[in-house]
Amino acid sequence: MVKWIISIILISLFIINYSFAATLNLRATWTANTEPDMKEYRLYRTDGTRSLIGTIPHPNTSYNFSITVPDQSAGTLTFVLTAVDTNNNESADSSPASYSYNLDTIPPAAPRNLSVQKQ
Repeated sequence: MVKWIISIILISLFIINYSFAATLNLRATWTANTEPDMKEYRLYRTDGTRSLIGTIPHPNTSYNFSITVPDQSAGTLTFVLTAVDTNNNESADSSPASYSYNLDTIPPAAPRNLSVQKQ
């Protein structure tokens, strides 16, 4: 009985999470680092807490990724990129890049008091 209740709770939380989230499919691009010992790039999301989005092998200069945000929300996401060499030395952050989004899909209220008259 307890396992059944826990299963129902977990399934409910999963459904609730999915019904109130939206996925943004984004693409980061940059100019390649030309140092001979380049190994990879690291893309971080830096609005709020700093979190690693992905590690991209050199010499790639673009990266497709997805971010989950609350449904019906609006905001600005901020990202930075670092370069990493073969000795795992990581560069300072690039200049930040921002992406603003607005997932407001609720239509405005209908117009009111429409009337039509002869001209």
